Amino acid sequence: MTPRQIAKLLAGTGIAALITIIVAAMWVVRSRDRQQRILERSVRLVPGTLLHANNFHWTQMKGDRELWELRAKEANYSDSRTSAQLKGAVLSMNTSDGKPFVLKASDVRLTLTGNHVNRADFSGGLVIDYKGMQVSTEEASFFPDSDRLEAAGVVRIDGPNFKVSGLGLDAHPRAQTFSLEHQVETVLTAKPHAATQS
Repeated sequence: MTPRQIAKLLAGTGIAALITIIVAAMWVVRSRDRQQRILERSVRLVPGTLLHANNFHWTQMKGDRELWELRAKEANYSDSRTSAQLKGAVLSMNTSDGKPFVLKASDVRLTLTGNHVNRADFSGGLVIDYKGMQVSTEEASFFPDSDRLEAAGVVRIDGPNFKVSGLGLDAHPRAQTFSLEHQVETVLTAKPHAATQS
C-alpha cells in the first residue's frame, strides 16, 4: 500500500468517524429534548408548589389502626410543605359500626403539619355516600382530629324513601351524627307495594 492510499484510507476513516459522532450527538440532543418535553407535560407544576404527584394515595394511621384513606388523581404540595392541593379526590373511612363512609370532591386543599392532616377543605362539589344515602353540597371542611364535617351552604340528602335539604351541615362521621342547621325541608316517598294476588 502506498503512502497516498494509506492517507486516503485514514482520511476516509476519520470522516466516517466524525459523521458517526455528529449523528450520535444529534440523536442524543433530540432524545433529551423529547424526554424534557414529556417530563414538562407530565409534571405540570403549579406555581408555588414543591412537588406534583399523579395517582396520589395517603393512609392516615393511629398506631396500627387505619383512620382514613385518601386517593386523588393529582396532588400538588406547597413550597412551605404546610398544604397540598388535590384534584379528583376520594376520602374513605369506616364508621364506628364498620360501615363505609366515602367522600368525593373535584378539589381538596389539605392543611398539614408534617405528615399529619389537620383539615381538608372540599370544593367544586362534594358527594358523600353513606348507608344507602347520598349527601351533596358545594363546599365543606373536614377536621379529622375532632371527626367533624361542616358545610355552610345548601346541603341535600337523598335516601331510598326521602329527600332532605337545608342550610348548614354539622356532622361527625365516625359517631354517625348528622344535623342540618337551618331551613330544613323533608319529602317522604312511600315504598311501592307489591301487587296482591287473589
